[in-house]
Amino acid sequence: MSETKPAFDAARHLDAMAPVLGLTITEEQRPGVLQFLGVAHLMSEILRAAPLDDASFELAPVFRPGRTSDGDPA
Repeated sequence: MSETKPAFDAARHLDAMAPVLGLTITEEQRPGVLQFLGVAHLMSEILRAAPLDDASFELAPVFRPGRTSDGDPA
């Protein structure tokens, strides 16, 4: 038996995550933010469906902002 995934609810996600991230979304901004959350969700579904070989994963280097050891900006 396979479980059905609940449909993505951009408004619910926005309402839950904005306070956690310290964001204030105005009523004027809300439609645009919801639109782009929907686009981001669709993009994530495309990526999730791509076949990946676990052996092909490599860790990315760690970004550390600031200056390099020789004093130059990073």
